[in-house]
Amino acid sequence: MYSDNALVREVVALARAHNIRHAIVCAGSRNAPLAHSFAACPDIEAIQCVDERSAAFEALGMAEVLQEPVIVCVTSGSAMLDAAPAIAEAFYQEIPLILVSADRPSCWIDQRDGQTMHQPYALKEFVRCSVQLPESGNISHANRLINMAYLAARGPVPGPVHINVPIDEPFFSCTTPELPAPRVLHAERPSGYDVSPDARAEILSARRILIAAGQMPADPDTQAAIARLGRYGVVTIAEHLANLPADTGAVTLADLALAVLSEEESRSLAPDLVITIGGHIVSKRFKRFLRSLEPLSHWHTGTDDSAAPDVFQHLTRLVRTDTNSFLAALEKVLAEKEEAQEKAFQSSWQKMQAALAAKVQAYFADDCLPFSDLACMAHFFNTLPEGSYLHLANSSPVRNAQYFSLPENTHVYCNRGVNGIDGSLSAALGNAIATDRPVFCLIGDLSFFYDSNALWRQQLPGNLHILLFNNGGGNIFRTLPGLNSPYRDTFIAGSNSFSAREQAMQAHLAYASAKTATELDRELPGFVSSNTACLLEVCTDAEICARAQKELVSAVRG
Repeated sequence: MYSDNALVREVVALARAHNIRHAIVCAGSRNAPLAHSFAACPDIEAIQCVDERSAAFEALGMAEVLQEPVIVCVTSGSAMLDAAPAIAEAFYQEIPLILVSADRPSCWIDQRDGQTMHQPYALKEFVRCSVQLPESGNISHANRLINMAYLAARGPVPGPVHINVPIDEPFFSCTTPELPAPRVLHAERPSGYDVSPDARAEILSARRILIAAGQMPADPDTQAAIARLGRYGVVTIAEHLANLPADTGAVTLADLALAVLSEEESRSLAPDLVITIGGHIVSKRFKRFLRSLEPLSHWHTGTDDSAAPDVFQHLTRLVRTDTNSFLAALEKVLAEKEEAQEKAFQSSWQKMQAALAAKVQAYFADDCLPFSDLACMAHFFNTLPEGSYLHLANSSPVRNAQYFSLPENTHVYCNRGVNGIDGSLSAALGNAIATDRPVFCLIGDLSFFYDSNALWRQQLPGNLHILLFNNGGGNIFRTLPGLNSPYRDTFIAGSNSFSAREQAMQAHLAYASAKTATELDRELPGFVSSNTACLLEVCTDAEICARAQKELVSAVRG
């Protein structure tokens, strides 16, 4: 049985018609008709959650793994605003997250009635489409609006959308046996890209082409194209978030290189044409390096007609197409190019990458290393199974992981759209729900405790593995140059003495802790091979961790 409310049935029926298969449903009364109807629909998997902020990040985590829209359904009032951080993250990562919020009828807004606020269009700056369904009962009008929102979630630029559903009383009546067969709107979009004469001329004249790959999902076609472009002398810089494995030839240690090389040595790495694909880049050094170059041309590729990201302050061309179409066109032009790319440019990057990788490997092979976050990461990556999903929480984990090579077929995720520490654990939980592969969440103590409501559920997926680096605060603040405030540890770094043991026990997580390298090596095999949800808490000293960071750079420089 489904809700007797026609608007509610249209929302659920069209979700099914648009092949939206998953909905995270939050507790509430005003959204009870929606919650009931999503749960009753056999073609939609409804997943229960209490905390709306956590639920929205959980939906985001599912959507980024599945590469398809996921609904998060919330009740009226501030519950909708609790989803805002994940909506913003989805907007800047271009993830199709659908927020369905229940609302009071408009006549009760600003009348001091319970759980009322101005919900329509409250998130308009962070969604691709925002619709307010009509209260008049005009289902044809509602059908068009809902169709628009579901289509906008998928693209041409994927992203979050908001459907606000006014629901009047009585709303607990659910006696309708079937969903309607609604009108479904379909969108046709052309594909393909041809290089313009001007762009072709610029490619032919460029001698040092560099592709800066930002955060993007793993795509075999993109990976193959990057590998082929390397044969033409094109250099690709990619952090783990770009999901470009080692066999693509992508350079992964650019940030470390720019930390240890002299200004003169860095000049040999300077491109004359840089092309950005994907989303955000973590390294501040790499961005500062490209900003400092003169002259430099920067092309940005992407399907978002409203975006012109000039992150390097040298933007000259916007290529409005998808990544793979552009890479294919670029390869075609380079294949016809008579004058080869400057060999010294690619050679400098390749030699630098090989030398740094060898030095980093030698540094972590030293048994005399102090017990620190970096040393623990080295131990962990030595045991990470092939084919795993890796969720890197923001701040230190996403940066520290860059020093280590990844096993084959590792998929990497991180909330880098807005870069907050909130929601990392919830998003990792969503990753785990969306796949049967093992999911490893590498997370710091501030991010973990902030988002511990992600564990507030009856059962956690057995493939979720949480590696918690607990050094008693935000350790990245102890490594920032020039931060000498007497309030650094307390007000800035959020120092604390919390342990995750109690939360793990309450959530029925298999729990272990390690305070030495010996304990870590004893616990890691069981942690990585566990078939039940588990948490390994690594307890390190903050000052030692900060010192280890500096020692690594010194060792590589030496």
